[in-house]
Amino acid sequence: MYRHRASRFRLIHPSLGLSRWQRLQQQSGIALLVLAGLVVTALLMAAPRYYLNDQVSTAQQAYMDAHWVDHEAVERHWKSLPILHSVRRGDEEDVRRLLEDQPLVVALLDRFEGRRLWVREGDRLVVPKDAALAQQYLGWMTHAETAQRFEWNPPREQDPDFGKVATVVLLSDRWLVIKRWRPGAPEVERELGIALAPRRALRMGLLRESDANRRDLKPQPWGAQPNLQADPQRLVTLPLGSSTKTNAFGDGWYLAGVAFDEEQVTFRKSLKYQRRLISGAALSVGLAVLLGLWLRHRARRKAELDADRMASMTHSLKTPLAILKFRCDSLRLGRLDPDRADEELLKISEEVDHLTTIIETGLRVIRGSGASGPRGQANPAWFQEVAEDLRPGFDAEGRPLDLKLAPEAGHAPLPSLRAAVLTLVENALAHGKGRVTLETWRARRRFCIQVSDEGGLDPHQLKVLGKPFQRIRESGKEGFLREGQGLGLSLLVQVADQEGWGLTFASGPGEGFSALLEIPAA
Repeated sequence: MYRHRASRFRLIHPSLGLSRWQRLQQQSGIALLVLAGLVVTALLMAAPRYYLNDQVSTAQQAYMDAHWVDHEAVERHWKSLPILHSVRRGDEEDVRRLLEDQPLVVALLDRFEGRRLWVREGDRLVVPKDAALAQQYLGWMTHAETAQRFEWNPPREQDPDFGKVATVVLLSDRWLVIKRWRPGAPEVERELGIALAPRRALRMGLLRESDANRRDLKPQPWGAQPNLQADPQRLVTLPLGSSTKTNAFGDGWYLAGVAFDEEQVTFRKSLKYQRRLISGAALSVGLAVLLGLWLRHRARRKAELDADRMASMTHSLKTPLAILKFRCDSLRLGRLDPDRADEELLKISEEVDHLTTIIETGLRVIRGSGASGPRGQANPAWFQEVAEDLRPGFDAEGRPLDLKLAPEAGHAPLPSLRAAVLTLVENALAHGKGRVTLETWRARRRFCIQVSDEGGLDPHQLKVLGKPFQRIRESGKEGFLREGQGLGLSLLVQVADQEGWGLTFASGPGEGFSALLEIPAA
């Protein structure tokens, strides 16, 4: 026998409502909306980063505009030539003044008087004692004269300290001068103090082009305040500052400047405040979009569910109305004696009350209260009462209805259970064949209700049961095998899933058709 399970049995506490799995299934359609909301929120959260980066770039450009003259002053002092007439001993007064005003001068050569090379030793000039160093300086000066350029920087292949120390050779009519900028040296500190006097509005330093985007640089003690020179790590990481690429110091050097620590703290506080403000605004917009999508989805889902429930509820009224019509026709045609007529009138009144309960319950569900009706005991007497309401239909069709009721009872919302049993029995009468059997039994915590007939369906036909507007065609013939729109079983599947009932359809060749409804046992 082939089986199709439309709903699984599970115990649901009346006060807890739907299970977690049910809520997850009902909200599965929201997943895409949530994902869309999260993407929008992520984009909105990324917006502050771009905004702050733009603010930093704007502030750095404004800082560069405000301190361009300081950069020019340092570069101009670096390229300035000494005012000196001649050198005889190396400790003359004008030589001492020169060396004090030019801390980065390391060597001089008089092009007219013997082409003697002098190197710096403290606050005086001396004849070089290191032959290799003298040869290196003379080689640089020779290349500078050959190039006939006012300033000349030794290339990588000629400078063993290339990339570590900035070097320039200055050429004038009489003098050749070599200056060297060694980051962290006391001479650089004095050079900056002279070049930036008297304002000293920022701190400066040299930065390699290859280090401009590094974040693994280590801070150096000489790069902290109160020193005027800043190390590469601070030049890269401090937000308020500026840098400019220049050829005055050789290939690949940036001359960079940063604000003092007090200005950096103030600027960081401003950035932090703007970040919080913009992030809060972006988060609010993202949550508003997410909430709007959620409310829109809920409204659409509720409208679809209400329409489906209304269609199913109206279909579920067909059987009670048919019973009422049959009894009214019997009274109208005078088929019953007076005592039987009074009894039928009472049953009609009870059936009207039952229809009123169904309508009120359906309206409460559609309005969102979720109430499925009062819970009670579905005992053998209750099942016999339900079966008696269908007896006239079976008598009119000449079909037998057998009851095999166990003494145990089930516990369920009686209006919903009554509608479910009526739907199963009415479908067996309208669409089945032969004898219809209503059987109950208890299996542990479950109370089983089975309605069977002598008809049958193919396996592929079982799978469409319980789906709205799914109708079965008969192979090789025009039209549909049975009348109706399939809404009665659709409502039954919805109610079973909501209440946690198990619902299984089974059929096989020569074995008939059966529908098994499992509810909690009393």
